[in-house]
Order: sequence, then structure tokens, then C-alpha cells
Amino acid sequence: MQLSPRRPSPVTPRRPSRPIEDPLPCEVDAGDDPFARFVHRSLQELGVDDRYVTSVPGLPTPIPFCEIHPPDHFPLWFYRFPKAPDLEIYPGELDLAAIASARIFWATVTGLSEEPSRSAHHAAWQARGRRRHTVLDLDYRPMFWESVDVARTEIARALPHVSVAVGNLEEVEVAVGTRDPLAAARALLDLGLELAVVKRGGDGVLAVTRDRVVDVPVLEVDVLNGLGAGDGFGGALCHGLLAGWDLESVMRFANAAGAIVASRLECSTAMPTTAEVEEAVGRASDARA
Repeated sequence: MQLSPRRPSPVTPRRPSRPIEDPLPCEVDAGDDPFARFVHRSLQELGVDDRYVTSVPGLPTPIPFCEIHPPDHFPLWFYRFPKAPDLEIYPGELDLAAIASARIFWATVTGLSEEPSRSAHHAAWQARGRRRHTVLDLDYRPMFWESVDVARTEIARALPHVSVAVGNLEEVEVAVGTRDPLAAARALLDLGLELAVVKRGGDGVLAVTRDRVVDVPVLEVDVLNGLGAGDGFGGALCHGLLAGWDLESVMRFANAAGAIVASRLECSTAMPTTAEVEEAVGRASDARA
């Protein structure tokens, strides 16, 4: 879970191009081990407030490995045994006042895959009351679920509590039963959401509200590693929403951020600065002209 009192809080911390006014809070659990200490130090270096990153004794901090086969094959291997500590978040651990007042709140479908994390998410949403900029990342990862039907059921329980949903074609199909981008977006809006964002890979991104459809083409880059591109997209999306930009500007900015990360080898340390994203958006605008 991520929340922001003033600035966007991305899924993976992004490097700011100017000083951060307030540290960016992140609610997650880790193990009580050397890797967790490294995580704390890295979060602090990236400008993330780690006060809510707590330790769970007896469970190792999980680690994923990514195979890199450009341009479009990046399978992930997760080591989260016997159970990942990030799924050991209990409702009583949450700062519900901070969650309720945050200008943006980002949660993921993975957090719904097991208890007590599932109940903690619903407690957080109840505290927010479907406030604007309550985002659900539809990050369906089949290895974390008993079946796609179980995932679909839990997503259906979650969607009435959020105002924004973000997902790729597979993820929206799991959520609402169709891979057609426009039909999926409209199905999400029919559930009361304000904004549905469908990432279509090489076909760009589609964003839909009640009165607007924005179709942004892909930003051409030499893809090196797709891992983290969605995180860069999400952080930039939060930035644009909080800045109050028009929908097309938000999508072009987020699209460019994700493309920049895909052109780099690393993940959290590959997140672009605001200036880098703005430069990429400017180049794309010049090319269209």
C-alpha cells in the first residue's frame, strides 16, 4: 500500500528531479534479516518514508528474479516461502487516519491474495470511503492465487471501494472478463470508478472516464528490460493525477515514464526524473508534429 500527503507515491520509488517536500510513506512488511536492512536503507536513499515498513520474525524478506529476453519476454521467478511477510499486514497495524486523509492511495491485487493482508486492504478502503484517487493496480500474478476464479472474486469485492483501476490486457480480463480495452474500461466505469487505464503493450495505453476516451500510442524505445516499467508508469500516473493535469497529459507523461524504464536495465534505480520524462514527452510531441 502506498499513500501520499502531498506528492505521488509510486509502487517502486522514483528518483525525484527536485527535493521532496515530505517523505513518501509506504505500508509493507519485510523479514527481520540483512536483506530487510538493505531494503530500509535503499528506501531512505530513494526518498521513501519507511516508518511503516515493519519486520515479521521468522519470515525471510522475499526476492524475485527476472529473466531478460528483449524485447517482450521477461518472466519473473518469486521466492516467497513459506509466506511473504508483505502479506502479513494486519488491519490493526494500519494508520487509518493517514490513509483516510492521503491525497492518493495505491493498492495492488497481489495484496488481496492471502489473509491477513486481504482484510487489511478492506479496512483501509473502509477508512477512505472511496475517496478520489483511490487506485487499484490490477497486478494479477497467477502464481500467487489458487485459481483465476478466486482472484476474480476478490477483485470484484475490491472494485466498489476504489476510484481508479490500472491494468494490462490480461489483468483487465481477469477483473471484468474481456480483453477488449474499451469494453473492459467501460465495464470498470460501470462499477462506479472514475478512471480506467488499460495498458496495451506495443499498442500504447487507453484511458477512459465518463466523458472522455484518451488513446496514447506507444513511445518507441529500444527495450532492454520490461521489469519496473509498470512501476514507472504508476508513479508518473500518480504525479499527473495529483498535479491536476488533463487526462491526455497524464497519460502521455505516464506512458513516457514507463518507456524510459523499459529502456534501462535496472528497476527502482532506473526510475526517471520528472525532467527526463518531460524531455521524452517533448520529443514525442515534436515527432507527431
